[in-house]
Amino acid sequence: MTCLAAWPLGIRVAVLGAPDEPAGLVAAGVVPGDWKDPDAVRQLGRVSGVVTLENEFVDAAVLADVAAAGTPVYPLPESLAVIQDKALQKTLLHSCGLPVPPHVVVDHPSEFPAVGRDFGWPLVLKARKLGYDGYGNATCNTPEEAEGAFARLDAGEGVLVEAFVPFICELATMVARSTRGEEAAYPVCETIQRDHVCHEVVVPARIDEGLRDEAKRIARAAAAAAAGLGVTGVEMFLLEDGQVLINELAPRPHNSGHYSIEACETSQFENHLRGILGLPLGPPLLRAPSAAMVNILGTVTGPSQPGLAAALSVRGAHLHLYDKAEVRVRRKMGHVTALAGTPEEGLEIARTAVQKVGL
Repeated sequence: MTCLAAWPLGIRVAVLGAPDEPAGLVAAGVVPGDWKDPDAVRQLGRVSGVVTLENEFVDAAVLADVAAAGTPVYPLPESLAVIQDKALQKTLLHSCGLPVPPHVVVDHPSEFPAVGRDFGWPLVLKARKLGYDGYGNATCNTPEEAEGAFARLDAGEGVLVEAFVPFICELATMVARSTRGEEAAYPVCETIQRDHVCHEVVVPARIDEGLRDEAKRIARAAAAAAAGLGVTGVEMFLLEDGQVLINELAPRPHNSGHYSIEACETSQFENHLRGILGLPLGPPLLRAPSAAMVNILGTVTGPSQPGLAAALSVRGAHLHLYDKAEVRVRRKMGHVTALAGTPEEGLEIARTAVQKVGL
């Protein structure tokens, strides 16, 4: 989607991966290799004017090598090193006076009874690195459950443990920041998660306008604290008493902002490119009173055979298929966006199209 946003601007994008992968099929060039391979990452740097990310897991030390060799990397490798470690990320946000759940790093399972007494049960355990879409997370109700999850999540540097947050809804905001000092914050959206996976997004969030303003203020401050460049996705919790807590940051365009392709004057992908290239940021304003996005998540395992014609028959549905050859249960295969007068109308359109895709 970043490549597709680049073409109308005359920006050529090279990607690191395989030519038959979704990004490779629409890129101007492909550097064969894997983002886990330091040599391949360095080779991408050698053929690029600027390097940016579509995931936050690339080794920050390798990206620092790319920057040291003369190719700018955005977000900055030193910022990425903090954001990609969930414990360091929480410490940074807390040190900047931003609201986060109570948290601690646990180095040994023997600490869980004491942490449970301090925070209360259940506890939420998170791998410090490489966790996404529920992978690397566990909600534990007893010390025994926590001990089992610790064995799975610990990579030798402890596990981030947070107090369970009794939120009433989850929120997200994309914040675009540029190398020339500009900033543009997208509307606060409401995300509907199931089993730690985003299923639906509604924008603007169905909450009081004052709460949306507060969430946007916190998101902008969080992106600034993390020295974000390009788009930073800020995920938040809204509590019953109106308090907004930051859940996590993503230093890249985020699934919660995919609605912006059709629903905003400037998509998150275009503003990500503008931000890292020092171009003027575009307005993030909505084109309609409301919009909804529903992810297409795999329900079976096997070859991808989407019901393209059936989905396209749904009026008002904007279909995006990611051209992934294989379907897996819970795998994100695409999304549908609908612009509407109300959130409920948009959700009905998008849900209907997703059902007709049949993956």
